[in-house]
Amino acid sequence: MGDGWCTCPTTSTRTPGVRVGPHAPSAPALLRQDGRVRLRYPDVPLKAGHYESVYAALVHPDAPRALWVRTTVKKRPGEEPTGAVWVTWFDEDGVRAGKLDDQPLSAGPDRLTCGPAAQGPDGSRGAIGLDGLSADWDLSFSSRAEPLEHLSPAFLYGAPLPRTKATSPAPDLGVTGTLVVDGAAVDLTGWTGMVGHNWGSEHAARWVWLRVCGLGDDGAGWLDAVLGRVQVGPGLLPWKAFGALHLDGKRHHLGGLLRRGTEVEVRPDGARIGLVGPTARVTVSATAPLTSTVGWEYADPSGHRHEVVNCSVAAMELEAEVGGRRTSYTPTRRGVLELGADEKQLDVPLQPFAD
Repeated sequence: MGDGWCTCPTTSTRTPGVRVGPHAPSAPALLRQDGRVRLRYPDVPLKAGHYESVYAALVHPDAPRALWVRTTVKKRPGEEPTGAVWVTWFDEDGVRAGKLDDQPLSAGPDRLTCGPAAQGPDGSRGAIGLDGLSADWDLSFSSRAEPLEHLSPAFLYGAPLPRTKATSPAPDLGVTGTLVVDGAAVDLTGWTGMVGHNWGSEHAARWVWLRVCGLGDDGAGWLDAVLGRVQVGPGLLPWKAFGALHLDGKRHHLGGLLRRGTEVEVRPDGARIGLVGPTARVTVSATAPLTSTVGWEYADPSGHRHEVVNCSVAAMELEAEVGGRRTSYTPTRRGVLELGADEKQLDVPLQPFAD
């Protein structure tokens, strides 16, 4: 495959001195300066449950076309981990999706390999062939932003809650390479996107993933935020948001454990999200064409199901207030809206793949 990539299944290796799970020590340097992915699953005890995901979301500069690839780890308590490859192609004709389960895993220093696919901050390569989708891709990434550690304060990465931890090793990147989808070649050179990494023992009871790009006078701005509601006993805690707005060369952190002002309104065709940070206030209105929205089942290591909808070609309108100046943006590049809960938040069918 070139560039040091190997998509051949190999035995995973353990990293000495790394411990994960709800009682892991806090780690202020989760991401190295070069944004490498630090995988957790090789060091999870056999008796513990764990899930982990390295994912890439890539979008066309103008047209409603996007590629979303997830390489994931599923580890039930008392069982060895297995991998899965999830691929979704969004275009003018709708959504095509496929998933390969029970794939062998390999943990490299900068990528996660699941069977025929491998990806990390440097690129994504792999193949999938199913009735609903045939895809073969060979893509290289060039990072254009410093890594983003969402959770703030940093001790949350070692705390029992939230049970999901999130980072973006490459929150903004350029793409070169080709995708062949159902026999048709698509040149992705000039597209933009991101690489994310999350892990934990349990998904949040409710969550939102929001990404917007193409912002600012130079078109190089972006927003990357995760929001969640944690269940404690029979009740749900209020929404908490963690992320950042990069605008005109400056990064503004949004949300945080003690930050108030997060607002989430789910509509039949999308959502309205309000985010507040120390130096910025943002409102995003995301409109998701339902014919271009995919539905998936996600399962916790315990087996509890969540229903997830994702539109990676959502139309985004953003209002930002920075330094007392309020500006509205309608990005040329489409954005990502993902909603997760016990029941689907938008009226789209689930893909026929159990997790």
